[in-house]
Amino acid sequence: MSSKGFTLIEVILTIVILAIVIPSLISGVGFMTARQVNTIGTTTAADLALERMEQIMGDRMNPARGFGYIIVGNYPAENPVAGFPNYNRSVAITCFTSNALTTTAACPTDYKQAQVTVNASGVGPSVPSTVLVSLVTNH
Repeated sequence: MSSKGFTLIEVILTIVILAIVIPSLISGVGFMTARQVNTIGTTTAADLALERMEQIMGDRMNPARGFGYIIVGNYPAENPVAGFPNYNRSVAITCFTSNALTTTAACPTDYKQAQVTVNASGVGPSVPSTVLVSLVTNH
């Protein structure tokens, strides 16, 4: 005898399995959405960091400014960055000696590390801090 359709046991088992699986999937999607990175915000932060780093490197190459111009006082913190009200940008300059590029030294030296940090807030999903670091030499 051929029968078409499902038995009551099959229907109950399907409902039980779906009742276990669907909430897990929904919570997984919620977890991923909450930790989603804002790609537009991250790109903007990276662009702002690169803009300041290019300014520092340009000042280094400018004969009117040069290596000695690269000090923190010439690159003040921006809270917020002009035209970008949700972004803050800061610069840190650290001096090193030629013998130990991992050990800080008192300025002036012939090696400086420029670090640009951009933070964002209020731009939707999370935007991690963007940090750009470069070594600047007096050679």
